[in-house]
Amino acid sequence: MMIGVDSSVIVAGIHANHPRHTAAAHWLVRALTAHELVICHHSILEVYAVLTSLPGSFRVTPSEAHDLLTATVKGNMAVAGFEPAGTWEIIESFIPRSVAGGRSYDAFVARVLHAHGARAVATFNVKHFAGLIEGFSAIDPSETGGT
Repeated sequence: MMIGVDSSVIVAGIHANHPRHTAAAHWLVRALTAHELVICHHSILEVYAVLTSLPGSFRVTPSEAHDLLTATVKGNMAVAGFEPAGTWEIIESFIPRSVAGGRSYDAFVARVLHAHGARAVATFNVKHFAGLIEGFSAIDPSETGGT
C-alpha cells in the first residue's frame, strides 16, 4: 500500500532529541520495507523550516537539514507534486468538511498525497487528518501495528 508521510513523522524520525524519535524512526524503518512511501513536496520544505528554526541547541544548520532530509527522503520516498491549476478545486473541497485555519495545510497535504495514490498518511497529528477524504486514513506511528 502507498502511504504518505507527514512532516511530523519526518522531523521526529530524523532528530534524535525529539520526544517521539524512537517511535518515528522505528516506524520509518519498518514502513520503508513494507510499503511504498510518498511525501508531499510542501512537507519537505516544512521539515527543513522546522529543523533550521528549532530553539537553541536543537536547531540544525541548513547543511545538516539538507543532509538529514537527503538521507531520509531522497531515494526512499516518492515526492508528490501539485498542479497549480488544482488550487481552486482543493479549496472547494474544504467547504463540505468545514476545513478552516491551520487545518487547511493538512487538508492540502492529504489531497496531494491522495492524488498521488496514497491511501493513508502517517502522522502524529491524526485528528488534523481525520475525515478529510473518504477512504483516506491517518496512521499514528507510535501505535503498535502502525505499518
